[in-house]
This record gives sequence, C-alpha cells and structure tokens, in this order.
Amino acid sequence: MSAQNPLEKKLDRYYEDIIDKIMELIETQKNVLGEQKELKKDIAKLKEHVLETKTEFEQINAKLDNLTKLAKSGGGSGSSASYSSNSSSYGNKPATGGQPKSLKDFLATEAAIFDVKVLNAFIKSTKEIVKTNTRTEPTFLKPVVGENTNLKIVVAGRMNLSRDTGKGTMAFCMELESATAITRAVFMSPEDAKVSDADIKDVTSEICNQICGKSKLALKNEGYSFDIGIPEIHQGQPKDLLAVLGYPKISLFFAYEKKPFYVLFWG
Repeated sequence: MSAQNPLEKKLDRYYEDIIDKIMELIETQKNVLGEQKELKKDIAKLKEHVLETKTEFEQINAKLDNLTKLAKSGGGSGSSASYSSNSSSYGNKPATGGQPKSLKDFLATEAAIFDVKVLNAFIKSTKEIVKTNTRTEPTFLKPVVGENTNLKIVVAGRMNLSRDTGKGTMAFCMELESATAITRAVFMSPEDAKVSDADIKDVTSEICNQICGKSKLALKNEGYSFDIGIPEIHQGQPKDLLAVLGYPKISLFFAYEKKPFYVLFWG
C-alpha cells in the first residue's frame, strides 16, 4: 500500500476539522434549543405565578370588603369580622368611642399605621419569607379584626414599628405544631427529629426580622417610610404569652401544612 502523500494528509486534516466544527455546531444548536425550551417553561411558570398572585390579592381585597360590610352592619355573631365589645380574658380592652363604621375607620382609630396596603404587604411578605425558608408555601386564611379569638401560640417574635402616622407593633407567632414543623423545615431535619426551644427561638427571630424587612422594602415603593426595631422573642404557654403581649387589634391567620401560625398587630 502506497504511503499517503502530504496533500492527501492535509486534506484529511481539513475534513476532520470541518467534521469537528459541524459536530460542535450541532451540539451548540441542541443546547440552544434546550435552553429555549427551559426558558419557555420558566416564562409559563412566571405567568402562572402572576395569575396566582393576582387571584390572591383579589381574594384578600374581597375578604377586606366583607369585613367593611360586616362592620357597617354591626357584624354577625361568631363572625371573624365582628368587633367584640367584650373584654378578653387576657386583658384586651374593647374599642373606645363606639363601634367604628368601617374597616378603614377601625384601622384609623385603633391601628393608625396599619392600613389595607400595609396589611397586604405583610401578607405577601409572610408567604414569600416562609416559603423561602422552608421550601413550602403557606396558605393565607383570613384577617381577623377586633375579635377575641383563642390563639394557642407558644412562641412570638415581636418587633416595634413606626412611621409618620404613629407607632405600633407586629409579632410573628406560631403554635406548637407549626413551630416544630417550620423549624424542622428550616434546618432540613427529618419529620421525626426533635427540635429545641432554642432552635424555635432562632427561627422565629429570623423569620420575624425578614418579614418586617421585606414588607418595609415593598412599602417604600408605595411611599411609606417605616422604622423597625429588633425582634424580641417570647416563649411559653398561650395564656402567659397573651398576658405579656396583650390582645392584638388585627390578626392575620396563616397555615403551614394545615398547622396554624399568625402575624399579629397592635396599633
């Protein structure tokens, strides 16, 4: 067999280079098509998230509208929107000056710094922060205003808030089951893992701080300027905690895997 001459060798190298380039182009095209498909999926998920967010805000506004209507009509017995005229067994005092005519009036007289936009911002921030920390999105259930609800909280992260319309306080509070489940999720522990009071305290403090920080940033775009304090953590039996905290003016009810937790406000 005759030896291949230099020209044939050179042509063979060119052919090999061309084939390598073609294979690179094919692989690049595959990657681009794959990225395009992933991008389309991300866009579809984003659209779905936007629609879900829009629906949630519509539901929140509808619930707040119902609260306003119930307030105007005097509220129904057992309703979550009623304004209790009885003092709480934990020392809550009824609203002074008679029952307000609307939710707006109630917020203005009883919790001046927490209007509807502020409450919506805290609802949205709470859901996002809990989801970020636990990788599971909680459910917002309802707002409760001026009602003596039995809150079985065992831990509370309380933080002072202030702006031009006054001063107030919020607290991120959990019942025993939600505190245990959320703390396990934050530390990525097994479902049967034990959690200590110190672990629950740390998680409560961090989530409380993050909720306030995120809400403050979101409300800044609406022209609100909030000053926030440092989380103050309380642990103990429900009766003892509510004796220290006082009964809230506004309660936002949430559920994490069907386990209740709350964001409470005092004006």
